[in-house]
Amino acid sequence: MLQRVQSIYLTAGLICTGLLFYFTLRNGKETSSFSSLEANSNLYLSLLLSLIGSIQLINIFLFRNRKIQLKFCFTSILLAVGYTSFFFILFKQENKVLTNFSSETQWAIILPLLIILLTYLAMRSIRKDEELIRSTNRLR
Repeated sequence: MLQRVQSIYLTAGLICTGLLFYFTLRNGKETSSFSSLEANSNLYLSLLLSLIGSIQLINIFLFRNRKIQLKFCFTSILLAVGYTSFFFILFKQENKVLTNFSSETQWAIILPLLIILLTYLAMRSIRKDEELIRSTNRLR
């Protein structure tokens, strides 16, 4: 049943993941190799992002097995937290390397946090469905 609330949350998270491939998270005002930081500029960022996206895509179609869906949601949240922390580590390293460094953080910096929030909301909805199924099984 793809029309459930958690499927909508997971689809919105998948869209946010796809948007991260196209938008720059930080623009720099220098002419060095660190002029912008985006998912396509770093191999590890792009691998983490593609892994998050593929897990979310698979997770949308696992609506019949809620326990596995919960595990995939948890894995997706962990990977999104890892993506965010890795981005900030790279950002801090670039600030240490460059002396005349001024950057503008773009609006897309909220997308990883939005992915975490939407996946958490999907997890909460999956748990509610699981509790509803358990309660109806007790009534039979």
